Amino acid sequence: MFSFLRLSSRIVILGQFLIPPSTATYPLLVTDVPTFVRPYVLPYLTEPGVQLNDDIIRLPVTTNSSGGAFSLFRLNGQVNRAVPTHYHSRFYESFFTIKGRVTLWANQEARELGPHDFGSMPPFQNHSFRLNEPDSEFLALITPGGFEPFYLNVSAPWSNPSDAPFPPDRPFPPPNTENAQGAIFDFYPVDYALNNNLQNGTTNDSLHWHDGNNTLPHSAVNPYYIASNWGPKYLHRSLGQVIAPIMTPDQSGKGNYSMSISTVVTRRRRAGEISAGHVFDRPQVFVVLEGLLSIEMLGQCVHMSTGDVAFVPTGTAFRYWSEVAFTKFYLGSNGKALGAKLIEEGEEWAYAVFPSYFS
Repeated sequence: MFSFLRLSSRIVILGQFLIPPSTATYPLLVTDVPTFVRPYVLPYLTEPGVQLNDDIIRLPVTTNSSGGAFSLFRLNGQVNRAVPTHYHSRFYESFFTIKGRVTLWANQEARELGPHDFGSMPPFQNHSFRLNEPDSEFLALITPGGFEPFYLNVSAPWSNPSDAPFPPDRPFPPPNTENAQGAIFDFYPVDYALNNNLQNGTTNDSLHWHDGNNTLPHSAVNPYYIASNWGPKYLHRSLGQVIAPIMTPDQSGKGNYSMSISTVVTRRRRAGEISAGHVFDRPQVFVVLEGLLSIEMLGQCVHMSTGDVAFVPTGTAFRYWSEVAFTKFYLGSNGKALGAKLIEEGEEWAYAVFPSYFS
């Protein structure tokens, strides 16, 4: 669908999108999502949103801003009913809870996702979700890009002068999805009975859920769940970073569906330490989960706080670091990029945080 990288001295061409060169002078910090591919940092909750019931859906990374690689949705809301059970045929979805609790159903399996828990949803899987707490939020990285039209056709524009994450006392009626079904929107509702028999947050007591390790499957066709800090972990000892992969191309498949997601915990940058520079052939997105993350692109540096988003296009040089004691961020890409590099340079690690000493 999209061809990566044709470089000249003036522009980079990505499919049908014209990309200004990485040396162009753009303000890195923006308050709206760019309509073309370029590096940017977007402060938390500043992107426009649409209202669905009393939930607000935002897109800090869109099909256009990623060059068709992926879309990143952010959903904020409160306790509500489950969305109609459905499946998609052209998109691979992932769910990562930021705060609150979210029940995610996949066929006859379900988990209650708490902060930093993860669930995957390959194409053709019957699924639904429900927010269970008065203030809940999750991210959904979807590959490839292009799923926005569905939400735009079942929601309404939202005005938010107070910068509230969602309208707690002004819900809309449940949406009518009849005009957003079928092949055009890739939304197929199904008459499917969900398994509501959850105990201790799971419908499957034969698999660990917050009481033992979870493993990444070697299959790209089945949904799976990873509890926060209970999946595989790797230590990059020299950087003082712990990388926890929750999805790789082995789980998402290759081609348009290819997706890599990790969480990364990093220590404070030491006095005199120079952060390494990186360039990758895949676009990437950073979302700060805890602490303060500094990122440098286009010769500009932005200090990011909780919820802020940075988008790094293909071929863009960047560096990042933490200037506080503990920072954690979500890292996503449509294929192998920074997360894979850190894992390859690291070692298996049994712990959620970096060591209390320098090697």
